[in-house]
Amino acid sequence: MFDRTVEPDPRPAAPPSRNRFPMRDGHRREYAASRERGSISFDERCAGALTDIGVHGAVSYRDLAEARFEGHPYTTRRAVNAWIDKGLVTETVATGPKGNPFKILTLTREGVADTRKVAAKRGMDPGQQIRFAPARTAQAAHDTAVYRACRKEREQLHKRGATARRIRLDTELKSTVARRSEAARRRDGKHAADAERHRAARELGLPVDDAGRVLYPDAQIEYADAGGRTGRVNVEAVSGDYREPAVRAKAAAGFAMHANGPAAASLLKRLGLGGGDDRSSLRGPAERDPATIEL
Repeated sequence: MFDRTVEPDPRPAAPPSRNRFPMRDGHRREYAASRERGSISFDERCAGALTDIGVHGAVSYRDLAEARFEGHPYTTRRAVNAWIDKGLVTETVATGPKGNPFKILTLTREGVADTRKVAAKRGMDPGQQIRFAPARTAQAAHDTAVYRACRKEREQLHKRGATARRIRLDTELKSTVARRSEAARRRDGKHAADAERHRAARELGLPVDDAGRVLYPDAQIEYADAGGRTGRVNVEAVSGDYREPAVRAKAAAGFAMHANGPAAASLLKRLGLGGGDDRSSLRGPAERDPATIEL
């Protein structure tokens, strides 16, 4: 039965798709075939995807499908539905800058504990923060762009033989520095608070400008290379409404700058900070056909 001749399909060919960001057809047999060729198992994909949601707080459905499930809508839907049924994940619809709807995924309070265990098994640093972060629909376009920027930087690290061990978002970095600074202020006053703020920033690999202000990235990736050496990458997802002095300052401090949308790409190009290549330009919800986003 396995060596019979395959008859040609009598149906007419479908017209070519006009979708610039096509998803795979998502049929379960297609996915099973890819697994037989040695790709990552479904459980491993789910573990990576759930960790991504917990680490970044909010991830767009489409981005997660592309990053963890090879763009398969059936497989992505299967994973997300299972998480929702278990009470681990919430799915919310947000609106991009151009009015296009897109779905975002966040952890529930119940999902945090499970995801911490998953992240630990995947080798993340024990100090990795896994967050319950209610969906912030007004900031969703930027929050999900940070995930895409970190994904690009992690791909670059992988090519160099390095592995991300911990990711700190700006809220965690700011909280750590502020907590230490405030403790010093209560003990010894303002001068001590300023000194402790700068000390904490240096320990976290955060630059301080000439005016004494700490420059915070949208996210910071801590990594270890093949030789066990550690390092950090400060990642910024630049939006079109960023002010030029702030962009220049962060670029000069060595931040990895990624354009979130065409306006931001034009800004970086105008400042001589990026040419809109695949590494610096992020394709987000605002640039996609809404019909392809609602999987």
